[in-house]
Amino acid sequence: MIINQYLNYMYNSKLLEEKFIKNSNNNFTLLKDNLFFRNITFQNFQILKMISFLVRDKNWNNYDPKILNYEENFDTSLEYIFDLEYGIDEILKTRNVILFSDNSITLSSEGEFLTDFWTNRIGFNLLIPLQNHVGSNIIVTKGNDLKEEKKFPELIKPDQPFFKFKNLAYTLDDSLLVNINFEGILFEMEDQRNWGDASYKIYSGSLLNPFPYLEKGGSNFSQTVKIDVVNKKQISFPSKNIVKIDHTTPYKFPKIGIKIDSLIIPDDNLINNFDYYYYLIDFTEDFTNVTSRSQNKVFLVALVDHTNDPDDELKKIYNFVTENTINLDKILICPKIYLNSFQPAGEWPKVPELNEYYKIAKKMFSNSQIVSGMVTNFTELNRKRPKMFYDLVSFSFTPIVHDSSDFGVLNTPETIPYILKTLKNFSNSTNVHIGPISIGMHFNPYGESLVSNKNKIRLEMADSDPRHDQLFSLTWTLAIFIQSINKESKFFTFNSVYGHHGILNKDNTKRPLYHLNNFLISLTNSEIFKFIPVNEVYGLKIILNDKNYYLFVNSSKQKKDINIPEINFSNQYKLNLKNYTDIFNNDFSFFNFKKDLNPYAFEPLEIKFIEDK
Repeated sequence: MIINQYLNYMYNSKLLEEKFIKNSNNNFTLLKDNLFFRNITFQNFQILKMISFLVRDKNWNNYDPKILNYEENFDTSLEYIFDLEYGIDEILKTRNVILFSDNSITLSSEGEFLTDFWTNRIGFNLLIPLQNHVGSNIIVTKGNDLKEEKKFPELIKPDQPFFKFKNLAYTLDDSLLVNINFEGILFEMEDQRNWGDASYKIYSGSLLNPFPYLEKGGSNFSQTVKIDVVNKKQISFPSKNIVKIDHTTPYKFPKIGIKIDSLIIPDDNLINNFDYYYYLIDFTEDFTNVTSRSQNKVFLVALVDHTNDPDDELKKIYNFVTENTINLDKILICPKIYLNSFQPAGEWPKVPELNEYYKIAKKMFSNSQIVSGMVTNFTELNRKRPKMFYDLVSFSFTPIVHDSSDFGVLNTPETIPYILKTLKNFSNSTNVHIGPISIGMHFNPYGESLVSNKNKIRLEMADSDPRHDQLFSLTWTLAIFIQSINKESKFFTFNSVYGHHGILNKDNTKRPLYHLNNFLISLTNSEIFKFIPVNEVYGLKIILNDKNYYLFVNSSKQKKDINIPEINFSNQYKLNLKNYTDIFNNDFSFFNFKKDLNPYAFEPLEIKFIEDK
């Protein structure tokens, strides 16, 4: 029977609806997303993930412009004209023209500052895909006409790979010649994989220049970007629907934990039914009055005051742990100030070396694992790499720093292998904990606070996300998990017990991610093999109690037909948008296998769990 709580998880579909308009000419195809353009392909070859024009205020917030006029002309090309007004007290008006011709894209913006205008950045942004770009050669022409031969980086740099350029030229797949020319201001590229985005970002201006800066009222704004594309030869596209397994590398299923906000867990709390390997909790001053005698393994995240002596800070934690006989399995010590983000080339606060804290902790907590790393995103860990690593290294993951759209979030699993490869490179193959992993953010290193998502919409930097209790969140979580499996990834924390990122309501009733946690914990001690991802479908082979199972997720909103040789798909459980209400049945289980008449077809966002007969 479906319990009534399903109604609690229905969101306003009009607020969340994404409308993409597909347009094409002889060579280019694109998706128009209001003022943005996504998934730009040339002869079916993706050359850009997105084109946007953004105006930032002095706090890095994006202005939401008024659209004064909009025109489109599709007679001989694809032409889009926007008359826009940015700001409230400070005003900028622009006319932006986006033109897709047969073999080129021209972006132009002409405008006027009607008042003095403080800003950190104004201009066009291009998101460059990872596929066919990572590791390829690129010629960078600087502002002084000096040409440099570079590569799109494979490892993720903490700072920008290319600074202050006016032209980029590169060849994709030995077929497409791409030339991008910039006028009006020098541009810069950052590696957005730092934040989990599956792209390199080209933007106007430079973070090396002082910001914010003032544009005087009455002055003009002008910027042009010209992208020329030439096909040297006919591109051949390999089949995208054959999925193959990597039998050469087995992995042991990682350990799963959960984030708690109190060490005292009532006996009737449903998480007591789960065999979580550890409970992750933030150490705060409030804990000094807590009494606990739990034997559960605890992963303590200790945010310390960098202005105090490290010995004194860790003694507080030691006293708390011993007085409460806490079973301290792991401890991550992080100066609280590092909840904020600092530019690699910017001014950093004077903080004791991280290893000073780690060395003291190793002596005090000799029977516990000492965790290096950051409480926040990989970005901050990449920018503040510990000089030494101990038992584990940790970072958290959220996909909504830059792009909260379904399109952007579902792309983020593509980035995970690059993050882990970079981490392995600078941490000497230290074992890894990732978590919390959630769509909504736990901390905002890039602003004063998290954005309150009162309207329950897709929103960057938000404290919560309306998709958290939807199939979308289960699919995205599994895709991130599958992509994160490697030799070093040993521990995962996905959710909290309660709240914006929770698996339970306050009345102890189940939310959808409760079932996903239950499912993953049930696979503990299994041996797993990874499938090579194809066309946004990710998969694992799972050997549990001498039986073979297969787990696949379609991390896209399109239907897919996937051919997976030598696997009998007929006995499967599938969860998709059509039967999602099943998750609210009292007897719900991913092990409820059924015969399927069309087993190789994937519905949008579908999860398949298959029993090998």
